[in-house]
Amino acid sequence: MKNAKVSFRLGLVFGIIIFFTVAISYFYLGEQLRSLFYDGMKNRLYKELQLNRMLLDERPAQWDDVRLSDLWADDVGDALGLRVTLVSLKGDVIGDSYIDADRLSLVENHSNRPELQQAIAEGSGESTRYSDTVKEDMLYIAVPLGREKPFAILRFAKPLSDIKLLEAELRRGIEGALFWSLLLSLVFGVLTALFLSRPLRVIADAADNILHGDYTNKLGINSDDEIGRLARAVNFMSDEMNRMSQQEEWFKAIFSSIREAIIVTDASGNIKLGNPAACRLFNLDCALMIKTGAGHKATDSRLFELLERMTASGSTVEKEEVTVMTDRGERVLQVSAMPIIKSKIPEGTVFVMNDITKLLNLERVRRDFVSSVSHELRTPLTSITGYTETLLEGAIDDAENAKHFLQIILQESERLTALINDVLDLSKIESGRIEYTFAPVCLRDIVDQVVDLFDRAIEKKGIVLRVQIPQDLPYVNADRGYLELVLRNLLDNAIKYVAEENGQIMISASNVGDMVRVEVKDNGIGIPRKDLGRIFERFYRVDKARSRAVSGTGLGLSIVKHIVLAHKGKVEVRSRLNLGSQFSFVIPIAGESENSMGVTVDRREEEA
Repeated sequence: MKNAKVSFRLGLVFGIIIFFTVAISYFYLGEQLRSLFYDGMKNRLYKELQLNRMLLDERPAQWDDVRLSDLWADDVGDALGLRVTLVSLKGDVIGDSYIDADRLSLVENHSNRPELQQAIAEGSGESTRYSDTVKEDMLYIAVPLGREKPFAILRFAKPLSDIKLLEAELRRGIEGALFWSLLLSLVFGVLTALFLSRPLRVIADAADNILHGDYTNKLGINSDDEIGRLARAVNFMSDEMNRMSQQEEWFKAIFSSIREAIIVTDASGNIKLGNPAACRLFNLDCALMIKTGAGHKATDSRLFELLERMTASGSTVEKEEVTVMTDRGERVLQVSAMPIIKSKIPEGTVFVMNDITKLLNLERVRRDFVSSVSHELRTPLTSITGYTETLLEGAIDDAENAKHFLQIILQESERLTALINDVLDLSKIESGRIEYTFAPVCLRDIVDQVVDLFDRAIEKKGIVLRVQIPQDLPYVNADRGYLELVLRNLLDNAIKYVAEENGQIMISASNVGDMVRVEVKDNGIGIPRKDLGRIFERFYRVDKARSRAVSGTGLGLSIVKHIVLAHKGKVEVRSRLNLGSQFSFVIPIAGESENSMGVTVDRREEEA
């Protein structure tokens, strides 16, 4: 019943109302018609009695013979279809249309009959009772005969069974009429219910569409009744929800695109809402919070304390720096807080958190870079200035010392030039201004070329160098010049930091899926674990005092990292202090079409 349609409910209500109306009408009309019929029957009997009474003002002489008076009663009874009885004033029956004349003497005295007694006393009498004579329920009406002095009593009687038969016929007619009235009324009620419920169904469908986000359908009901007012209210609600939905999408897009982490808390400090940046930073389930509206306590103790403190204070906070622990490690956040106040009652707080960890790191790197560049430039410049001043003060006349001083000045100038060139190259690489020319490259050729370049340095330190590159190693997709620079820097570092006489370096390459892995391994001084994360930073040196003893700019590994990343590869280092280091990188294999092109170029070179 709860899920029944309105038309069904209205039809059911109309049907029940009509049913009870017809039922009450049936019983009421039946009783009224029965009463009218009964009264009409009595009136007809009275009229018949009065007519016969007027005809019998004086007692007929032939009635001295009972057979003649009975004959008269039989004739009247047959003519009227009634039981006609003549009773003497003494109560003797002298004629009866239902009893033969021979049996009248056997009929008991009727002086005690109530209708007869009433007729003598009041001029007419009636009674409805069971007749002991004819053994049937009868309606009796009696009047005295005789104008001046009654000489007998005339009684008409109608069997109640006849009345009931007529009443049944009448009731059947009433029932038929009421049945058709009920049927037509039900049909009319159903049609009326459908007509009345149709606009309600239209409104319900429109409301269901609005519930599912469809605001395009408009109700065309323009009546001034309650349904029309309801339709206009639904149309207005649809327009408002459409406008609010659009605003929500705009706000959601703006909210999601903000890079700063935004968190909204309630008055208890529970996190009620967060943008994607906040969800990623603190590993919050924002979709669940939006769906359920349930709040969550902050899991980080420092963030929890921050939210609690700022919520409790209820004041505006401007750019307070806080360090919190997240899934991405320890982050430094610049927090601004704005309380939500409604009717002078705080309902929550909006937190805007800007992750400035990277900015602080960049600032630290900038300071380190400026400091390192200044130091790297100052050292050769100081040396050049010092030896130049020595030469100017007279050492230029000493041929042997002058030549030595000039050689030092030349070395420092070359070191200064190399440093500036590396800084410029690194700047180009990091800014993306370099255009790489990618082509299929044979890695073994580049390794052989780089090894030949460092032959003298390797022989001078007595280093054992091994190269393990398979003959069937696929070509790699790379810029030949910059890939050579990567290998040159890695091999140069390995040569610098291995010991003389017992130094060992191994260059190897292998195929790993759709990539080629290149490793440069040495048994040099190694790198402490705490420095491995910063080894690829610009100017970073593990042991600065020891690193100054070897030539270099401190930018080689940073250049290696950026070049490998530009080749869609990855570089990493493994090292143990005093046991050596292993630098490795992976770069993509050249495609089939690129391989065939590379082979063609290689053959042309061989033929040349």
